[in-house]
Amino acid sequence: MSATAPEAPPTRVARPKSLRESLLDMGRSLGLMLLILAVVMLLTPARGLIFPDRNDRMPATDWSDVVSGFGQITHRMAFTPAGLPSSWRSNAAYLTGSSAADERLHIGFVTPGSHYAEVDETAGDGAALIADVLGKRGAATAGTATIGGVAWDVRFSDRGEMARTWIIDGMTVVVTGDAPAADLDRLCASLHAVVHQD
Repeated sequence: MSATAPEAPPTRVARPKSLRESLLDMGRSLGLMLLILAVVMLLTPARGLIFPDRNDRMPATDWSDVVSGFGQITHRMAFTPAGLPSSWRSNAAYLTGSSAADERLHIGFVTPGSHYAEVDETAGDGAALIADVLGKRGAATAGTATIGGVAWDVRFSDRGEMARTWIIDGMTVVVTGDAPAADLDRLCASLHAVVHQD
Protein backbone atom coordinates (compact mmCIF):
# COMPACT_ATOMS: atom_id res chain seq x y z
CA MET A 1 0.00 0.00 0.00
CA SER A 2 1.50 3.08 -0.98
CA ALA A 3 0.28 6.31 0.38
CA THR A 4 0.50 9.21 -1.84
CA ALA A 5 0.48 12.62 -0.40
CA PRO A 6 -2.49 14.65 -1.31
CA GLU A 7 -1.75 17.14 -3.95
CA ALA A 8 -1.29 20.63 -2.57
CA PRO A 9 -3.57 23.25 -3.97
CA PRO A 10 -1.87 25.57 -6.38
CA THR A 11 -0.42 28.71 -4.72
CA ARG A 12 -1.53 32.01 -5.99
CA VAL A 13 1.01 34.69 -5.99
CA ALA A 14 -0.46 38.17 -5.52
CA ARG A 15 0.33 40.24 -8.46
CA PRO A 16 1.38 43.82 -7.64
CA LYS A 17 -1.15 46.51 -8.46
CA SER A 18 -0.45 48.75 -11.32
CA LEU A 19 0.06 52.46 -10.74
CA ARG A 20 -3.36 53.17 -12.21
CA GLU A 21 -5.09 50.78 -9.80
CA SER A 22 -3.21 52.28 -6.82
CA LEU A 23 -4.20 55.81 -7.79
CA LEU A 24 -7.82 54.75 -8.21
CA ASP A 25 -7.81 53.15 -4.73
CA MET A 26 -6.34 56.34 -3.21
CA GLY A 27 -8.88 58.47 -5.05
CA ARG A 28 -11.77 56.38 -3.76
CA SER A 29 -10.42 56.57 -0.20
CA LEU A 30 -9.95 60.34 -0.36
CA GLY A 31 -13.38 60.78 -1.91
CA LEU A 32 -14.99 58.78 0.88
CA MET A 33 -13.14 60.83 3.52
CA LEU A 34 -14.20 64.10 1.85
CA LEU A 35 -17.80 62.91 1.72
CA ILE A 36 -17.76 62.07 5.43
CA LEU A 37 -16.08 65.40 6.25
CA ALA A 38 -18.67 67.31 4.17
CA VAL A 39 -21.53 65.57 5.98
CA VAL A 40 -19.98 66.34 9.36
CA MET A 41 -19.24 69.98 8.49
CA LEU A 42 -22.64 70.70 6.95
CA LEU A 43 -25.02 68.75 9.16
CA THR A 44 -23.50 69.04 12.63
CA PRO A 45 -22.74 72.02 14.89
CA ALA A 46 -19.33 72.23 13.18
CA ARG A 47 -21.26 73.92 10.34
CA GLY A 48 -20.68 77.20 12.18
CA LEU A 49 -16.97 76.99 11.36
CA ILE A 50 -17.74 77.41 7.67
CA PHE A 51 -21.02 79.32 7.74
CA PRO A 52 -21.17 81.44 10.89
CA ASP A 53 -24.56 82.95 11.58
CA ARG A 54 -25.45 86.24 13.22
CA ASN A 55 -25.25 84.68 16.69
CA ASP A 56 -21.63 83.64 16.16
CA ARG A 57 -20.36 87.20 15.74
CA MET A 58 -18.46 88.96 18.47
CA PRO A 59 -20.84 90.87 20.73
CA ALA A 60 -21.04 94.61 20.27
CA THR A 61 -18.74 96.69 22.44
CA ASP A 62 -20.39 98.60 25.27
CA TRP A 63 -18.82 102.04 25.38
CA SER A 64 -20.67 103.38 28.46
CA ASP A 65 -17.76 102.72 30.85
CA VAL A 66 -15.30 104.33 28.44
CA VAL A 67 -17.48 107.44 28.17
CA SER A 68 -17.82 107.56 31.95
CA GLY A 69 -14.05 107.22 32.32
CA PHE A 70 -13.49 110.04 29.84
CA GLY A 71 -15.76 112.31 31.92
CA GLN A 72 -14.05 111.34 35.18
CA ILE A 73 -10.60 112.09 33.80
CA THR A 74 -11.35 115.27 31.82
CA HIS A 75 -14.32 116.62 33.81
CA ARG A 76 -15.82 117.41 30.41
CA MET A 77 -18.78 116.18 28.45
CA ALA A 78 -18.36 113.50 25.80
CA PHE A 79 -20.27 113.27 22.54
CA THR A 80 -21.62 109.77 22.03
CA PRO A 81 -23.86 108.25 19.36
CA ALA A 82 -27.50 107.43 19.95
CA GLY A 83 -30.15 106.03 17.66
CA LEU A 84 -27.87 104.40 15.09
CA PRO A 85 -29.45 101.63 12.98
CA SER A 86 -29.28 98.08 14.34
CA SER A 87 -27.11 97.16 11.33
CA TRP A 88 -24.29 99.21 12.90
CA ARG A 89 -22.24 97.31 15.46
CA SER A 90 -19.71 98.89 17.79
CA ASN A 91 -16.45 96.96 17.72
CA ALA A 92 -14.04 99.22 19.64
CA ALA A 93 -14.16 101.66 22.52
CA TYR A 94 -11.14 102.86 24.43
CA LEU A 95 -9.36 105.78 26.05
CA THR A 96 -5.79 106.87 25.42
CA GLY A 97 -3.79 109.47 27.25
CA SER A 98 -2.16 109.99 30.58
CA SER A 99 -3.90 113.12 31.89
CA ALA A 100 -6.95 115.32 31.39
CA ALA A 101 -4.93 117.45 28.96
CA ASP A 102 -4.28 114.63 26.49
CA GLU A 103 -7.07 112.11 27.15
CA ARG A 104 -8.80 110.81 24.00
CA LEU A 105 -11.99 108.85 23.49
CA HIS A 106 -12.42 106.45 20.56
CA ILE A 107 -15.58 104.54 19.55
CA GLY A 108 -15.53 102.46 16.35
CA PHE A 109 -18.32 100.81 14.36
CA VAL A 110 -18.73 98.21 11.66
CA THR A 111 -21.33 99.59 9.26
CA PRO A 112 -23.35 97.89 6.51
CA GLY A 113 -21.27 96.57 3.64
CA SER A 114 -18.34 95.76 5.97
CA HIS A 115 -17.27 99.39 6.22
CA TYR A 116 -16.25 101.19 9.37
CA ALA A 117 -16.85 104.55 10.95
CA GLU A 118 -15.33 105.99 14.08
CA VAL A 119 -15.63 108.94 16.39
CA ASP A 120 -12.58 110.30 18.22
CA GLU A 121 -12.59 113.22 20.60
CA THR A 122 -10.46 115.12 23.06
CA ALA A 123 -10.65 118.08 25.40
CA GLY A 124 -6.93 118.59 24.82
CA ASP A 125 -4.95 119.49 21.71
CA GLY A 126 -7.47 119.24 18.85
CA ALA A 127 -4.87 119.77 16.11
CA ALA A 128 -2.83 116.85 17.47
CA LEU A 129 -5.92 114.62 17.51
CA ILE A 130 -6.76 115.54 13.92
CA ALA A 131 -3.16 114.90 12.82
CA ASP A 132 -3.01 111.55 14.63
CA VAL A 133 -6.35 110.30 13.29
CA LEU A 134 -6.22 111.74 9.76
CA GLY A 135 -2.52 112.29 9.04
CA LYS A 136 -0.94 115.32 7.38
CA ARG A 137 -3.66 115.66 4.76
CA GLY A 138 -6.23 116.11 7.53
CA ALA A 139 -4.76 119.48 8.54
CA ALA A 140 -6.47 121.17 5.56
CA THR A 141 -10.23 121.66 5.41
CA ALA A 142 -12.05 120.95 2.16
CA GLY A 143 -15.22 122.87 3.00
CA THR A 144 -18.05 122.56 5.49
CA ALA A 145 -21.16 120.42 5.80
CA THR A 146 -24.20 121.28 7.88
CA ILE A 147 -25.43 118.14 9.62
CA GLY A 148 -28.34 118.34 12.04
CA GLY A 149 -27.98 122.11 12.20
CA VAL A 150 -24.27 121.92 13.10
CA ALA A 151 -21.46 123.09 10.80
CA TRP A 152 -18.78 120.42 10.47
CA ASP A 153 -15.46 120.93 8.68
CA VAL A 154 -14.93 118.45 5.84
CA ARG A 155 -11.45 116.92 5.65
CA PHE A 156 -9.73 113.90 4.09
CA SER A 157 -7.30 111.49 5.68
CA ASP A 158 -3.96 110.34 4.28
CA ARG A 159 -5.81 107.13 3.28
CA GLY A 160 -8.27 109.18 1.22
CA GLU A 161 -11.14 108.64 3.63
CA MET A 162 -13.62 111.47 4.19
CA ALA A 163 -13.73 113.00 7.65
CA ARG A 164 -15.81 115.50 9.57
CA THR A 165 -14.42 117.61 12.41
CA TRP A 166 -16.25 119.77 14.93
CA ILE A 167 -14.83 122.02 17.63
CA ILE A 168 -17.20 123.03 20.40
CA ASP A 169 -16.49 124.44 23.87
CA GLY A 170 -12.86 123.29 23.80
CA MET A 171 -13.78 119.78 22.60
CA THR A 172 -12.55 118.47 19.24
CA VAL A 173 -14.60 115.70 17.62
CA VAL A 174 -13.41 113.75 14.55
CA VAL A 175 -15.69 111.40 12.61
CA THR A 176 -14.06 109.36 9.85
CA GLY A 177 -13.89 105.92 8.25
CA ASP A 178 -14.26 104.18 4.93
CA ALA A 179 -18.06 104.21 5.22
CA PRO A 180 -19.99 106.24 2.63
CA ALA A 181 -20.43 109.96 3.34
CA ALA A 182 -24.10 109.41 4.20
CA ASP A 183 -23.09 106.99 6.99
CA LEU A 184 -20.48 109.41 8.34
CA ASP A 185 -23.14 112.13 8.34
CA ARG A 186 -25.52 109.77 10.16
CA LEU A 187 -22.86 109.20 12.83
CA CYS A 188 -22.30 112.97 13.16
CA ALA A 189 -26.04 113.60 13.51
CA SER A 190 -26.36 110.89 16.17
CA LEU A 191 -23.84 112.49 18.54
CA HIS A 192 -25.23 113.96 21.73
CA ALA A 193 -23.52 115.37 24.79
CA VAL A 194 -23.14 113.14 27.84
CA VAL A 195 -22.35 115.38 30.78
CA HIS A 196 -20.04 114.01 33.46
CA GLN A 197 -21.59 113.76 36.92
CA ASP A 198 -19.17 114.06 39.87
